[in-house]
Amino acid sequence: MAMRLFIAVDVSDDVRERICQIEGILKRYRGLKPVEKHNIHFTLMFLGEVPDSRVGLIEDRLSRIKMQPFRVHLKGMGFFPNANRIRVVWVGVEEGKEEISKLAKLVRQEMKRLGFKEDSEFVAHATVARVKRITPGERRKLLEELQSIDSDFGWMEVKDFRLKKSTLTPKGPIYEDLTVYSLEEQNEG
Repeated sequence: MAMRLFIAVDVSDDVRERICQIEGILKRYRGLKPVEKHNIHFTLMFLGEVPDSRVGLIEDRLSRIKMQPFRVHLKGMGFFPNANRIRVVWVGVEEGKEEISKLAKLVRQEMKRLGFKEDSEFVAHATVARVKRITPGERRKLLEELQSIDSDFGWMEVKDFRLKKSTLTPKGPIYEDLTVYSLEEQNEG
């Protein structure tokens, strides 16, 4: 058997609440599917379909990652691949970008040792909506609406990262934590 896996940092509940305030805007566009509040996260690396027999190796490698907890400030919005061809709407990281990028780099180095290939360059972002289809007029209106709102979603403490299983269903993905890895305070001395 195999399961679909990825490694992520969950967004804190209070930041999720602030992000969900823009859901009202996103829901007005039929071709957009907002990410469910409890599923908002930063993907550090997507592993894809992985045989069950390899999960222990992945868990062992991830347990070796040592890094201090850090804070990130979620602010600003962006689009993949770009504002002209929106497929994904995301919230970015203004401060703490170096730290979360370092964590992603450590994760990717450990996974590379197991033969996983990086699917794309890491960009610190939390996906808030996927775009199935949007007309040029709707896209312009969406961009205007999103530019007019306060896109400061607040600070959060990053104290852990997670190996997650994703089960795709017709209603959307169901994410389940397989293992949670705490970032440890390093004692000076």
